[in-house]
Amino acid sequence: MHRFYLPDGPPADGPLLLPRHIARQLSRVLRMRPGDEIGVFDGSGIQWTVELDEVTPRSAAGHVVDVTRPSTESRVEITLYQSIIDAAPFELVLQKGVELGVTHFVPLLTDRVRGAGPTGASGHRQTRWARIVQEAAEQSGRVCVPDVTSPVTLDAAFEAEAPPAVPLIVPWEGETSLSLRAVLRNPETRPVDAVRVLIGPKGGLTGSEIEFLRARGALIVTLGNRVLRSETAAIATVSAILYELGELGGT
Repeated sequence: MHRFYLPDGPPADGPLLLPRHIARQLSRVLRMRPGDEIGVFDGSGIQWTVELDEVTPRSAAGHVVDVTRPSTESRVEITLYQSIIDAAPFELVLQKGVELGVTHFVPLLTDRVRGAGPTGASGHRQTRWARIVQEAAEQSGRVCVPDVTSPVTLDAAFEAEAPPAVPLIVPWEGETSLSLRAVLRNPETRPVDAVRVLIGPKGGLTGSEIEFLRARGALIVTLGNRVLRSETAAIATVSAILYELGELGGT
């Protein structure tokens, strides 16, 4: 079933009038007709099944035939602090992160991020990021749309020590002893219902940044003997965490 995000959801009664851009997609791209069904969600966890009554390139309308609350959201709230990298791999992290179950994205300005400027992203780039996240949520069956904050510096993101109940996991190529597996299988450090992951930029985090994070309770881990690109490390780390916590393929 094709799904669409509608921030306001369907009306309490009466027909659902779909926005023009969705009508155009239903008509010209998906070739849908009256009687076909789509799913809509508003980010609250609820999904409505809508039977289409009218489909044209300029307008589309339908009525609700079913209401469900799909169990597609992870029980573990994941915040991904992703250092700014080139546009295409950064957008890949957003897309795949949504598919895997990331809840919050925080673009990060680190020492080796170049040309980011004071904000790290134009309004156009921020809008594009939001659209990528929304489309990934629609495609992957999620009923909540993760948020993407404006880029922040490392200092601003971690002004205070990390709350003990929310582990902050930082893969770093300079770490050789503490593995991600060890952290996830240790009852004292294993996440319960929330975890934060920080991924460095191209070239990695600097030694001073690592010490800054250690002082704030971060768990600096190794992902193995191979050096991963930033986008690979993000996807691999989130996947490993979800697998170990029983969120990928069972408990």
